Amino acid sequence: MVRNMKAGEHQQDPSRATLGVVEGIGAYLWWGLLTTLYFHWMKRTDPLELVAWRVLGGLPVMLVVVQIRGEMPLLRKILRDRRAVFALFISGLLILLNWLTFIFSVLNERITEASLGYYINPLVSVALGAIFLGERLRPLQWLAVGLAGMAVMLLALTSGSLPWISLVLAFSFGGYGLVRKQVKAESEVGLCIEMLLLLLPMLALQVWLTASDRTIFLTDAPLTWGLLIGGVVTVVPLILFSRSARKLRLATVGLLQYIAPSAQLCVAVWLVGEVIGDRWPALILIGLAVLLYSFDSIRAHRNRP
Repeated sequence: MVRNMKAGEHQQDPSRATLGVVEGIGAYLWWGLLTTLYFHWMKRTDPLELVAWRVLGGLPVMLVVVQIRGEMPLLRKILRDRRAVFALFISGLLILLNWLTFIFSVLNERITEASLGYYINPLVSVALGAIFLGERLRPLQWLAVGLAGMAVMLLALTSGSLPWISLVLAFSFGGYGLVRKQVKAESEVGLCIEMLLLLLPMLALQVWLTASDRTIFLTDAPLTWGLLIGGVVTVVPLILFSRSARKLRLATVGLLQYIAPSAQLCVAVWLVGEVIGDRWPALILIGLAVLLYSFDSIRAHRNRP
């Protein structure tokens, strides 16, 4: 899942805010529901091919979006900045790792673990900000992070191993946000440059998959079309989110983000048939952490002068 680093700080008129909420809900439902179902439908495809086509199919769409928004001059300006390009290459690798891990979780019917990762992601982001940016955590934030850490340990104890899918998803996306904070670029421009930088490696990956007879591209008509629309599946929720974030307060966006993992959990349990089993205590701890974090965010926003 890709998030904008900026959100509207002040609420506009009610109709504008309502539209922003609708767009935000649409973005997170797309990420949590449609994207999950899309990858589940594509489960006969190699996960490496799916992640390659997120870039190969997404780049043309992103270039069109950037052109329509009149942001090509900004894109060219950033490409001339070596530090920015290096940062976007690192963030591109992190989002690629995030995509690949999520795809693996869906294809192997471990969506519950993925949803837990996205639940704790905001708490991981807060912790990374404290460690690397010197951001001070408020008491309730510390408590929320501590509860999330306890949930991870509980998952490890009950399953006998670390919940690596949850951790990789949370830390890769948290790291992505941390790196992207160093680059002043709108989410569309940043993602477009990330895809540009990953284009050649993903082309090489697709060639290798073809040579290894591990590709379904042009060998299975429905799944080939599925690969081709992968770019649209990737880009549409980003556009909806970007439009929403410009209209809403940061606190509102922070609450909406939990729609995606909630939708993933519903897909896992009700559609795929995954069993939560002895993960309930950890899930309850994560739920408490999310409630504390959300309450603290709303309170801090209201107390802001």
